[in-house]
Amino acid sequence: MVDKIVGNQKVAPSRQAPATRAKAGKFQAILQNQLAGKPGIKLSAHAEKRLRERNITMTVQDLTRIRNAVEAAAAKGTREVLLVYGDLSLIASTVNKTVVTAVAREEGSVFTNIDGAVIIK
Repeated sequence: MVDKIVGNQKVAPSRQAPATRAKAGKFQAILQNQLAGKPGIKLSAHAEKRLRERNITMTVQDLTRIRNAVEAAAAKGTREVLLVYGDLSLIASTVNKTVVTAVAREEGSVFTNIDGAVIIK
C-alpha cells in the first residue's frame, strides 16, 4: 500500500480502486498466456506474403527452431542473418526478432546486407 502526505505532514494510506487491482491481475494472466503460447519470432507482412504465395505453412515447431537460430545469431552479434531451413531461405532481423523475407532456395541466389548465416537442421 502507498502512503500519501496530506495537510500538515500527516500520513494517510492511499486507496486503490478495486477495479484497478482486478485489471492488473487479469493483465498478468493474459501476459503469461501470450508468452507461453507464442514462439517469440514475428513474420513481417512481406515474409507472410512470400510464404503464402509459395503455399508454405509454418508450424509452431518450425517457428521455434527459427527463433532459436535467430537467438544464436544474435548472441554472436549479428543484426541481419540468413537462415537456411530446408528448401527455404529466410532473412531475419535479430534486433527485432522478425523474419523479414522468405525465398525458395535456388542455385545462384545472392543475398546482400546480411552479417551472418545459420543453417537450421
